[in-house]
Amino acid sequence: MMLLEQTSLGIERRASHYCEKARWALDRAAVVYRESKHVVLLHMFFTRGLGAGTSCPKLVMGRHSEQVVLQESPDILRFAEKNIKREEDRLYPSDPEMLRAVQAWETKFGKKLGPHVRRWVYCYLIFDKCSYRMLTQGTPMWERIVAWFFMPFLRRVVYGALYCNKPDAKENSLKVIQELYQEVEEALSDGRPYLCGNRFTAADLTFAALSGPIICPPKYGAWTPAFEEVPAEMAQIQLALRKSPAGQHVINVYEKQRFVVVE
Repeated sequence: MMLLEQTSLGIERRASHYCEKARWALDRAAVVYRESKHVVLLHMFFTRGLGAGTSCPKLVMGRHSEQVVLQESPDILRFAEKNIKREEDRLYPSDPEMLRAVQAWETKFGKKLGPHVRRWVYCYLIFDKCSYRMLTQGTPMWERIVAWFFMPFLRRVVYGALYCNKPDAKENSLKVIQELYQEVEEALSDGRPYLCGNRFTAADLTFAALSGPIICPPKYGAWTPAFEEVPAEMAQIQLALRKSPAGQHVINVYEKQRFVVVE
């Protein structure tokens, strides 16, 4: 997990693609924050009292009685966008029809792509040696030591919590991912540079961020194992998705938009 602070404070899991989505929007809008990382499960201690359970990301503004907590990544994107002045830079267009399209994509990706990418990746990697680094990257030394001794327990908890233990879990998740990638490819087939036309929106940001753990673009905001370090079957699927038009869209969006800061 990761703690974000500024005048605002937020909490996120370092490798979480939902948190990458929130981080991207905050970076784009030049919102200053500080991150303090924590091992998965220990985040429950740091999220106590923030409401809406222990799911992340959260963005917390203010202190004590004046504290305001944003519980979901779309809310954090909306908050970040308040710092963006020019219409052409906004993640949510003012045009009603285009706004509906952006929100429809964002909702679909949030409810389907995000959970299935996470489940598919952990089905392969949670019992792999790289999972220790994935779950502890950037955390304090004492937490890494605790996690080292409790990794068998942490792995079992995460595996069950993400329903990786369900029959055909990774096959079913891959099918959902491939169907969504096909939808994205159909939308881009007319030559448009972005999902909703000629401008970058929350639809593209969400698709790219939530695809990050599979496509592994160079500018992704967390460490991911190299293709040669993961099981051969997983790497083969990753590379195929990466070469697809939807996968190339992820790479292009990261290259062109990830560290763009707007007014």
